[in-house]
Amino acid sequence: MDSKSATGPDKIPTIFMKNCSTTISQSLAHIFHLSLRASDLPIDFKSAAVTPIPKDGDRTKFMNWRPIFVTSLVGKVLEKHVRNKSCTTMLVRTLDDWSAALDNQSGAHVIVVFLDWVKALDKVPHQRLLTKLQHYGVDGAALKWLKSFLVSRSQFVRFNGACSESYEVPSGVIQGSVLGPLLFNVFVADMPSVVQTNLVHLRPRAEGKNLSTTLRSPHVAWQQSDRASGAISKRARSKDLTRIDVWCTNNGMKLNAKKCVVMDVTCARRPYTPHYTVGGAALEYVASQRLLGVHISRNLRWNHHVDVQRKSAARNLHSCSNRVKRIAYLSLVKPKLFYGNPAWHPSTKTNIEKMCRVQNRVLHFIYGRHVPPPAQQKLL
Repeated sequence: MDSKSATGPDKIPTIFMKNCSTTISQSLAHIFHLSLRASDLPIDFKSAAVTPIPKDGDRTKFMNWRPIFVTSLVGKVLEKHVRNKSCTTMLVRTLDDWSAALDNQSGAHVIVVFLDWVKALDKVPHQRLLTKLQHYGVDGAALKWLKSFLVSRSQFVRFNGACSESYEVPSGVIQGSVLGPLLFNVFVADMPSVVQTNLVHLRPRAEGKNLSTTLRSPHVAWQQSDRASGAISKRARSKDLTRIDVWCTNNGMKLNAKKCVVMDVTCARRPYTPHYTVGGAALEYVASQRLLGVHISRNLRWNHHVDVQRKSAARNLHSCSNRVKRIAYLSLVKPKLFYGNPAWHPSTKTNIEKMCRVQNRVLHFIYGRHVPPPAQQKLL
């Protein structure tokens, strides 16, 4: 459990749970066992505190605030016993698929469409999700427990120390929870069945409410000169995008056409940019796209990602003690600097040198001119 996790509506802090884990573990295990056996959740586990965080732009406009959902830390421990999964693993798998497609044929193109839903996690109809869970074999006590997890939930807004009244949440999977992304994946798991070209591969985006779906064709490589085959593939993919749009309508979801983009992943000199639309809106081609916290470039090189992470990590705190600077680096800089490293690890000399320069700046920022030997730095 992360010591920096925000305290939930039940006001039980992480430090208490970690320091008293030996004392309270048996009691929590008993509560979890009763919850699973009775297929019900304590009411405190079903409440969420929503804190608005400003984004870029005019703060007087509602759309320029991002809601951050905080749920019970004890409830999250129970959820983790049900399911958890690594985003880095999914990143590695996706990038490995794309790299293999490019390696199989010189000049190949992998057309990737990133789809974005409007308020995806908030729109999921509970009854339809429960029906799909039952279809996939979840029944009995497990289905009843998940129903209790979804329904009769409440949330309130917490801002500047003040709290609003609680109100019931009629739909959606729970943001800020452990099971929310998993349940959303279950909800959209039948979407590949509506397409006919075997292009769909689901990859959730772990950045709050926005999730994306990646359409890919790793087994089909389009040469710039192969116009006939390319035209057929283009028409097939366009029809699949239309079918996905219909699926969204039938399942109470809506695509955000303004945030849907397409990327031609290739090492070829000439791009292949067929025209695609979603809901009548043309999709824009991008040179890079953020997926699961990592900036992916169309040539699958990591110069752009390293530059973004380096600039982000370069922000520092000058008037602090060495101890505070070290803690700030470990908690604020290092997680960003090395997030998803198994997927994008810097393999070129240029990017390695960039990362080394950031590390050197960090060392001099923390220790000044007299940097201790690596064994005494305690930065790993």
